[in-house]
Amino acid sequence: MLRLLQIKNYALIESLELEFCRGLTVLTGETGAGKSIILDAIAMLTGSRAYTEAIRTGADSAWLAGVFDITGGDALQALLSEMGFDHDGRELVVAREIHRSGRNKCWINGRLATVASLKEIGSFLVEIQGQDEHQAVLDPQQHLEMLDAAGGEELNSLRRQMEAAYAKARTLAQERERLVLDEQARLRQVDLLQFQRDEIAAANLTAGEEVELAREREILRHGEKLREAVVSAYNLLYGGGTEAGSVLEGLGTSLSLIQHGQRYDERLGAILQMLEAANANIQQAAWELRDYADGLEADPQRLNQVEERLALIQRLERKYGEGTEAILAYGEKVSAELDELLNSEIRAAEIEKEMEKAILELSDLAGRLSAVRKAAADKLQDQVLRELPDLNLANARFQIQVSQTPSPEGIPYPHRDGEVRVQVTSRGADQVEFLFSANPGQDLRPLAKVASGGEASRLMLALKSVLAASDDVPTLVFDEVDTGIGGSTALAVGAKLAGLARHRQVLCVTHLAQVAGAADHHLAIYKEVSGGSTRVVVKPLDAEDRIEEIARMLAGDGDSEVSRQHARQLLAQRATS
Repeated sequence: MLRLLQIKNYALIESLELEFCRGLTVLTGETGAGKSIILDAIAMLTGSRAYTEAIRTGADSAWLAGVFDITGGDALQALLSEMGFDHDGRELVVAREIHRSGRNKCWINGRLATVASLKEIGSFLVEIQGQDEHQAVLDPQQHLEMLDAAGGEELNSLRRQMEAAYAKARTLAQERERLVLDEQARLRQVDLLQFQRDEIAAANLTAGEEVELAREREILRHGEKLREAVVSAYNLLYGGGTEAGSVLEGLGTSLSLIQHGQRYDERLGAILQMLEAANANIQQAAWELRDYADGLEADPQRLNQVEERLALIQRLERKYGEGTEAILAYGEKVSAELDELLNSEIRAAEIEKEMEKAILELSDLAGRLSAVRKAAADKLQDQVLRELPDLNLANARFQIQVSQTPSPEGIPYPHRDGEVRVQVTSRGADQVEFLFSANPGQDLRPLAKVASGGEASRLMLALKSVLAASDDVPTLVFDEVDTGIGGSTALAVGAKLAGLARHRQVLCVTHLAQVAGAADHHLAIYKEVSGGSTRVVVKPLDAEDRIEEIARMLAGDGDSEVSRQHARQLLAQRATS
């Protein structure tokens, strides 16, 4: 459960630290006092989207932190260990910092975490029912999810199998659709791919050959200049008959002189070694220059061949990619596609067989899932009906309808030998809808068409009470779940929330005195203006304070002795229930 909540510079809250206990805690105050701000902070701590607009005016960042008791939360503890977050099995500290720059940080037990991790962990900590959450009970798309949540492990296991089987069948269907093209289109594609494959194959390319060809072209284009440069260098080294003598001749003279001088000073030995090495290297260079010059021949025919080869590669590059590697890779891809198209009829026949098998598997799974769902629907329906009298809906009727939609293109139902064909999705072949009648003599009709806002809120509370047994989330948060009700119905809702709080922690924002009177703990929220700045203040109420606050909720102020007496009665009723 949530034990401690710390908020700094968030919305109208400058600094706030709240301690929470087990049972039912209500948050009350005038409209706009800031009650929902606290619930928003809890939501953000458990992974909801952060908004820079929530940062208090004048501050650069907002800080949120929560301490949760995770004793007995085996699934959460296993998830924390899997994610690499240290924990002692008793306490979890979650923190989040929101910067005006948009840079946000999250911590789980002191370690930086992603928002995705925070959200996944938060789903094990808190479930928040906002002011519009009762609308979910009016949405038929959500009814199947609510039913499955109550269905237990057998139903959820079948649903996972159904999702996997549906994904497999869909993949096969997409492949079949891709293969079974219009015959003319297929033949046109075959012709195109064959042309591309043959054009690339006829070029007989070698990976990287364009680089070597470009180098060879430069040599062929500038052969005379190369010869002139090489011959001139060779003549400088060997002299070539010039009067100035050669480098080697000068070097030889230097060697003789140094050799003679070494007789008198041995330090010249190192210099002599360098000159001897230079002489050998220059001789080798001269010989290689001579061989290079001899190998240079003007070859206009070879230059023309190289130019044509490079032009061919450039043409192919414009079609198939830059560089011979890309062209060859494209050729391999084309060959693979061509083989697939040429063999498409064979593969299509194989896929048809696989599709038949997959559809039979889908049919069996869909039928089994329907059977388990119908059993779960009967059970949930009975459980909800038992809750409704406690919520002043004693005459109401509630039914969960599980149906299928016929379709000639669907799957056999309720098994592979079924004569009926129905639509199927990854969730199975079932459509689930809640039917409702609030008054005797009225037919059951879709809930969304006949339930008022108050009835929808109470029905959602009844579902929550039933689903609580299969729900491991330790903290439930309700934001004005009592919308649209009053009087004795409000008393019933308060009692139901109190009953729910016997098994888990419940936080509830309410405007109804009857609900507030049923709480174990009471927090009053109000605004305070000081120095031209507005801030939210939260005050834990003792017994006398609760009387005044509940009296205010009843009569608009806490000064009326009649409203005070009524408040005492509400609190006394809670104490004896």
